[in-house]
Amino acid sequence: MKAAIVKVSFSEAFFKVHYTKGFRLTYPIPLPTSVAGMFGAFLGMEREKISDLQKFMFGAKLVKYNGFINENATFRQYKSYGVEIGVATLNLVNNPTYLIALAGEKEEVIKIQDKVRKAVEFLPYGGQNDFFAEDWAVVGIDDVIESDEITNYAPRDWVDLSIKSNLEVTLQILPVMHTLSDNPNFYFITRGKVKLNRKIPCTYSEKIGLYNLNNFKMEKHNGKMG
Repeated sequence: MKAAIVKVSFSEAFFKVHYTKGFRLTYPIPLPTSVAGMFGAFLGMEREKISDLQKFMFGAKLVKYNGFINENATFRQYKSYGVEIGVATLNLVNNPTYLIALAGEKEEVIKIQDKVRKAVEFLPYGGQNDFFAEDWAVVGIDDVIESDEITNYAPRDWVDLSIKSNLEVTLQILPVMHTLSDNPNFYFITRGKVKLNRKIPCTYSEKIGLYNLNNFKMEKHNGKMG
């Protein structure tokens, strides 16, 4: 198995955390469903074609960012008695750069990489269509290995924090709709890497943990699909 890796940057990004209302919180790193949406945008795929990507695995890593910022956004809710207008606070990732990965059989992954390298249909959004990609570049093809060290995210009960690391590690705990374990929370790694209590598929060079789409709730993200 191989993985195609693309570097993509945004001025701002918003990947909506599940279960939040009123104050809208963002994941620091796009979940596999959002990563699939980014690749789908590059390839010009409609949302209805999501089944074409089910055979691949996806993941992303935060390379750098300038913290988080809050912005107020006006919203409209259409109800039976009319339109309700309000203001919600958006929590955004400021100037993030990500490595996004798509993994599968070597021949198919190479075809996707070549297509993205030659010409893209659409630039991906940073979670919603207000946040356009500022820059992107194909990094290349990497091997997929089984590893108990990752640099992106995993269910909380998979992470072994009793093992100390020589690197500084920064984590966020946020709820995710997933079927990987009974624990609803994920650890998101914004700096360093963590040790897991099991081995999972990940990219060889960057230790990006990779996941199947059917383990996550699909949401509308990133233009054409996600």
